[in-house]
Amino acid sequence: EGPDASRKWAIMDANGLSTDSAETKPSIEFWARGMVNGHASVNAFFGQYALKGDSIFFDQMGATTMMGHDMEVEMAVMTALAQCTTLEMQDSVLNAKDCDGNVVMTMKRN
Repeated sequence: EGPDASRKWAIMDANGLSTDSAETKPSIEFWARGMVNGHASVNAFFGQYALKGDSIFFDQMGATTMMGHDMEVEMAVMTALAQCTTLEMQDSVLNAKDCDGNVVMTMKRN
């Protein structure tokens, strides 16, 4: 069962930073028609994605542009989304990896 199962995933950490201190718990939702949306802590993001094997491609991504008290988690999540090239399920955790195979974001079913 891949990320296109139209379910919401809680983002647990991004680029080694726990999301526990986020203003709003970060999440991402993959929709069956190739649409993706979520929350990075302060801002909402949205766009399109395509899966080919374990590779993921994000396209036409956008986000709201509000400022919050602490933008550290926000920046880590948005950076991880930009770095993500592959997805790997490990037990109940979905790991997003960069082109070098480093885990840049971990997610659990919401």
